[in-house]
Amino acid sequence: MHDRLVPLDRVLNFRDFGGYDTPQGPVARGVLFRSASFHEATDTDAARLDALGVRFVVDLRRPEERGFEPNRWPGEACRVHFSDDGAPASFALPPHLVALLQSDLSPASVETYMKSLYREIPFDPRLINLYRAWFAELSEGGTGVIHCAAGKDRTGIGCALTLLALGVSEEDVFADYAFSNQAIDLEARLPRIQARMEERLARKLDAESLRPMLGVNEDYLRETFDAIAARSGGVETYLEDALGVGASERAALRERLVA
Repeated sequence: MHDRLVPLDRVLNFRDFGGYDTPQGPVARGVLFRSASFHEATDTDAARLDALGVRFVVDLRRPEERGFEPNRWPGEACRVHFSDDGAPASFALPPHLVALLQSDLSPASVETYMKSLYREIPFDPRLINLYRAWFAELSEGGTGVIHCAAGKDRTGIGCALTLLALGVSEEDVFADYAFSNQAIDLEARLPRIQARMEERLARKLDAESLRPMLGVNEDYLRETFDAIAARSGGVETYLEDALGVGASERAALRERLVA
């Protein structure tokens, strides 16, 4: 799994999520990438990323996130999709930080919040539009990157839906999702992240309470699939009805992206 990571100086969790087996063969490598944001990308990072030949990027972050930490990559040659929800970028706190302020900050309460978030993400109209843009770009071909702030939650769901649409097994989908915990090296980065969040919130935080929010948990992704099953009848129906990726579109994607 570690061979999927692209070594970058200041960009986290950038990795290839192709290569998984399907009944028709493996998903192509070097075409599907997932990542955290690029607000700290160095010039060397930008050069390495440019060398990948990325044609399009889908940025799942909210406007306040993009305003507070604007990306330093990609350049104008790459098509970038984002959504402002009809509002200008601001420096308001994103929802996960608001949740921390309103929480008793116990690990259980933070985990409960994360599970509720994962139930909401696939039905957020703004994210639905961006997931639709991602699949539309995939249908046109070329190398793409999907990312959010940490590249694990909104991005993790988008990647899971992509892999399922391509025929990848649920076991591999969950393995790709769970790898974020290793890819971001949470234990090593936790003190720095905690300090930054405490500064922004002007509130002391406990590392044990932050872990459920800063890492991934397979139970979270199962909440997403359970919500999709309850509200849409299943992933295939959701892909078709919400994202416009029906049987013919999935077949075309497999023809393009599966060996």
